[in-house]
Amino acid sequence: MDALDWIWSQLRHLADLVGLQLLAAYIGRLLYHVGEVQQGRRRWWSRHLVWELIAAVGIALIADGVASWAGLVEGEVRLAVVVGLAYLGPRGVQDIVLRIVAARTGGRA
Repeated sequence: MDALDWIWSQLRHLADLVGLQLLAAYIGRLLYHVGEVQQGRRRWWSRHLVWELIAAVGIALIADGVASWAGLVEGEVRLAVVVGLAYLGPRGVQDIVLRIVAARTGGRA
């Protein structure tokens, strides 16, 4: 295998990984959206679905960074972190970060 083939295989692997992370994040946001629909706070077909897609992109990047920081290189656990953080959404992730900071600084967030 020459260098060009190796680079191409690495780029394909990276594209698959990024696509999978985005799909996992969107699944997490869809889980949240379904809960909102079931509780009557949203209609199923609404512009919220577009906003959830945009949020999923940002959350996928954040969750991927968190998973890397935690040492999760690949696999189901990494995807579970992405889906879980995507389900929590931006506010949920912010709440978790503030609680961690408050616990480490003695209650000052």
